[in-house]
Amino acid sequence: MTEKIKLEIEKFQKLQEKHSESGAEDSEPDYIFQLVIAHALAKQALDFSENLDWDLFDEASEITKRELTKQAAQVYKTILSLCQDADFNELRKFCWRLDAEEFEFNDK
Repeated sequence: MTEKIKLEIEKFQKLQEKHSESGAEDSEPDYIFQLVIAHALAKQALDFSENLDWDLFDEASEITKRELTKQAAQVYKTILSLCQDADFNELRKFCWRLDAEEFEFNDK
């Protein structure tokens, strides 16, 4: 995987760890993050102007949600700008929570 893409994904994972008490490492936020990656691979637009629905615990702060959304947006932009054909399969494997219907592509 392109080193910059890998770095941005690792930054997101560190935020998940940092906010684990809010449920950021649970399956639901991980699923949402994988959807972000899938959208980037499919070159499908996503709106990051508002926080994504991470399905965190009720006590999760807006700051936590914003941090996750901001870094997810960075991952999305990095994939859009740097992803090469060789990265596609590895990123697809990373999105193991998504079934085939959630991961449809026109050209791949």
